[in-house]
Amino acid sequence: MAGRGSTSRVWILPRVEEQEGLVADLRNMRVRIPHHRSLEMPRTNKHEYEVAVARIKEENNRMLMRRSRYFMLQLAIEMAEANGRELTENEQNNALNNEKYLSDYAMSDEDM
Repeated sequence: MAGRGSTSRVWILPRVEEQEGLVADLRNMRVRIPHHRSLEMPRTNKHEYEVAVARIKEENNRMLMRRSRYFMLQLAIEMAEANGRELTENEQNNALNNEKYLSDYAMSDEDM
């Protein structure tokens, strides 16, 4: 059993480190951080471990999309300023609501 636990940690560690970096990035950008409860999930057997890893991936992907949306909005603002104008509220909302970068959909435990 001890061998299995250490192997599990090896597989999950890079994803946990990725999540910690993403959370730090979003905090620095002052972007709302999505729920990230995957690290609290039980991982005592193979099924629980697989569910936890899938949840970590889902959370990390959501954070990556939020970070992308932030940079996309910053680029739109810079482009407008380069053309001597400011983005309207409607234009900012359009940039943030681009379907490719949406990250505000409900996750499995948030729709309860």
